[in-house]
Amino acid sequence: MEFITNFDHSLASQNLDFVPPAWLDQLLRNSTYLGDSRLMIFLIPLLGIYLQRIKGWGTALIFVLGASSACLTCEAVKHLVNRSRPEVSQMRLDGIKVPTSPSFPSGHTFSASALYPGIALILVRFSSSLPLKIALPLISFGLALLVGYTRIYLGVHFFSDVVAGLVGGLTFALAMAFLIPKPVSPTPSTKIAATSSLLT
Repeated sequence: MEFITNFDHSLASQNLDFVPPAWLDQLLRNSTYLGDSRLMIFLIPLLGIYLQRIKGWGTALIFVLGASSACLTCEAVKHLVNRSRPEVSQMRLDGIKVPTSPSFPSGHTFSASALYPGIALILVRFSSSLPLKIALPLISFGLALLVGYTRIYLGVHFFSDVVAGLVGGLTFALAMAFLIPKPVSPTPSTKIAATSSLLT
């Protein structure tokens, strides 16, 4: 644990030495909101409604309960561990509010890692398109990584907070995808039966 703590503090100090161009700084500051709890409150039911319309209540319920449980679990772990945030002097405070909640794990990263890969993995289970099966998980995982990096960049979380958020969120995403019943491919006999019914 001491090694992790020392590494976290060393990385947090070095982070301030990185001075990006103005456009990148603005991009990172805005991207962090992809894991904001207020956005989650909006996106989870919205995506749940979308899934209900295209795949039914069962799939929608698994997603909504899974994504909501991920957010609640993260909050519970935060207060159980009760780790302090990095020093305010190590935060990039321009345009951001100093967080007051415990640091471990990163809530933004946890939520983003559950929501975006979760919906992507659910959708690819119903897709027969190989490019889509590859692109959706990669894009969603990229979003989760981006949110995680922004938390380190802004100095509001340690590296280990973000790693824990990624692992925790992806665990919920994989669980949601696993619980969704896999579509049953039609057998040759059912295809013949369906064709026969069309001819009668």
